[in-house]
Amino acid sequence: MIINNFFFMLKKHFSFLLILVAFSLTAQDANKFMGFVKLNDTLLITYKLEFDINKGKVSGYSLTDFGGDHETKSRIEGEYSAEKKLISFKEVELIYTKSPVSLDEYDFCQVHVSPTRYRQGSDKFMAKFDGKFSDGVKCLSGELAMNSVSKINKRVDKFSKKIQKSKRVADSLKEKFKNSRLIDTLNLNVLKKNQTTSILTSSKSLEFFIYDGGQLDDDIISIKKNGKLILSNYKITHEKKLIRIPTEDKKIQLEIISNSVGSIGSNTAIIEILDGKNDIKAMTNLEKGETTKIDIIKRN
Repeated sequence: MIINNFFFMLKKHFSFLLILVAFSLTAQDANKFMGFVKLNDTLLITYKLEFDINKGKVSGYSLTDFGGDHETKSRIEGEYSAEKKLISFKEVELIYTKSPVSLDEYDFCQVHVSPTRYRQGSDKFMAKFDGKFSDGVKCLSGELAMNSVSKINKRVDKFSKKIQKSKRVADSLKEKFKNSRLIDTLNLNVLKKNQTTSILTSSKSLEFFIYDGGQLDDDIISIKKNGKLILSNYKITHEKKLIRIPTEDKKIQLEIISNSVGSIGSNTAIIEILDGKNDIKAMTNLEKGETTKIDIIKRN
């Protein structure tokens, strides 16, 4: 979990509801939670948690400030005792972040949850945590307060039905709610204009896939690698376009340019990045002429 001075802010209520709606298509809701990190009893930061339990081992990921300017995804590891109904875990590796990253220093304050009461199938997850740097130095403390995705789904479905039936809500807004349900945002982040998403990897190369995850509408993009054009005026289709990106440099910058927004809304190409260990899914949300950047940073 990344903590910056300018990071402490609440999400706009409406934007948060849109994010909640997108969760209603999740197939399996076991051990999936959504809520907030609470700091100093007053500061709330949105937080998602998803994990599997296999033979007492916990593995999964956390997502901090989801949908926000500092969205950060981290891998978690831990242990679970079914007999004692105790779970513990910690964030062990940053997968991507939208916060500024320095090549010289990218040590982040990561959540460490000590053994906490937890029963599989529970609709709540409440725990105290300490934030620590990689050398064990404590950086903050707080609480996790979350509800299960399945519980949230029931509330969101009711809210969504009211939106669709309401005569006071514009059709364009209703359509946004429908479209937001088409993509599983549990593993997806939105690439916005003038934004840089930093991906940390140890792999020697990345597989970079581009495709349309919804209705084809002739979205067109171009991609630059370190300022040089590597894909020009490519029309997005359902077929996955593969670009292999060697990571021979300490840092590689990819710039995604929207050449056309097609016939339905903004340019919404699906970007999927695989490094042999992590699978990162993202979606552009760009108007014509707008750009978004992805920095690929090689771990030491």
